[in-house]
Amino acid sequence: MSAGGFTRWRRSLAVRLSVWFALLFAVGFTAIFGLLYWLLGQQLEAREHEALRMRLQQYADIYEARGLRGLQERVYEDSHTPHVRSLFIRLIGSLGVVWVNVPQGWIEQDAQRIQVPDGWGGWQERQVFTWRVPLDEQEDLAVLSTVLHNGLLLQVARSTDNRTALLEPLRRTFIWVGGSVVLVGFAVGMLAARRATRPIQNVADAARRIVSTGALDVRVPQPRSDDELAELVRCFNAMLEKNAGLLRAMREALDNVAHDLRTPLTSMRGSAELALARGDDTAMRDALADNVERADEVLRLLRALMEISEAEAGMLKLDREPCDLGALAGAAAELYSDVAEEKQIALTVVPAPEPVIVSGDPIRLRQVAANLIDNALKYTPGGGRVTVSVGRTADGGAGADGGPRALLAVSDNGPGVPEAEQARIWERLYRADQSRSQSGLGLGLSLVRAFVEAHGGAARVRNAPGGGAVFEVELPLE
Repeated sequence: MSAGGFTRWRRSLAVRLSVWFALLFAVGFTAIFGLLYWLLGQQLEAREHEALRMRLQQYADIYEARGLRGLQERVYEDSHTPHVRSLFIRLIGSLGVVWVNVPQGWIEQDAQRIQVPDGWGGWQERQVFTWRVPLDEQEDLAVLSTVLHNGLLLQVARSTDNRTALLEPLRRTFIWVGGSVVLVGFAVGMLAARRATRPIQNVADAARRIVSTGALDVRVPQPRSDDELAELVRCFNAMLEKNAGLLRAMREALDNVAHDLRTPLTSMRGSAELALARGDDTAMRDALADNVERADEVLRLLRALMEISEAEAGMLKLDREPCDLGALAGAAAELYSDVAEEKQIALTVVPAPEPVIVSGDPIRLRQVAANLIDNALKYTPGGGRVTVSVGRTADGGAGADGGPRALLAVSDNGPGVPEAEQARIWERLYRADQSRSQSGLGLGLSLVRAFVEAHGGAARVRNAPGGGAVFEVELPLE
């Protein structure tokens, strides 16, 4: 494996997950084995001590009933009984050892004679033996004692198997089995981690292809599962789709802006050249006035685009205050009364039965109503009608609490809006084929939707059953 390949392998999320999985599995397996090992050792020791305790109690009872002779006979019988291990038994009095039984295999280390009191004020000589238990790494010594009725101390001891030596085969088995299990766990964890992280790798590959080639149509294959990674892939694909749509809209907007700016700029240049060619003051003043008017049109276009961008980004500054939506709509209709009269269109405002108060920027909301009325007047033929109404929606509407909302509706009896274009007329600089002949920037409805959504409302359009379009705006009530 090359250095680069080893680096990628070491940085792989699947490898790191597998290592962590193997480590956690090894720690867990070792902890469980250690607990079982300790419990097994405790159980074996308890059984040894319990058997020795029963034998001590048995010998104590025999001594109580039959004396030292009876105890010696019973120990002698037990030493010849099959499957009964020999015990070290000792009776100790205040003057020393009264009687002792040493099992075979114990080593007599020393024997000496010492002087001990005889109980009559004198001394007597007694031989004392020192015995050594043949202890090594394989053997332990268990000793239990009890005091008899006559004050003698009865001791019973047994050489037992060492716990460490006894459980050594189990430890060797654990090392082999545990090591094999950890290796198998690492391999299985590696396969599972690679399978689980494949969607993440697909996302990284798709992002890398988009960055390197600029191909915005690249999408990540959808996993078969329905877990968090599948949700990540869906969100990533949705983000790519939205970004592609935004880029398409941006290109179209730039094309439309370039198209809309070409006309006023060409006109400005032409009028300036014509005035310069004539050379008289009157022509120059007319050219300057025309250029100012064209420049204002360009500035309005750019200002509208900036306000739409700020509203869509949530950065539009709103001077909110309680305002009557009916009064705002009436003021906007009043501005267009001359235009309606000139086109012989009946512009009617239907007053609300009661004030409809909303919390909003009155300038922006008045512009919303004005843009909708202006749009309706443009596409309504002469002799037609435009109706502006303000009211409230019914309970159970689109409000956050399901309650009523303020409703502004502008309807006309024009040609209506084709259903295929009802979603696109809100886009910036979009003009339907039938609107190409109409003057304007193509931003009025985009401003309406941006301002309404900045107020927490919604804008929509539909065709009336009897013909014509109905533009509706819903806003939260104060």
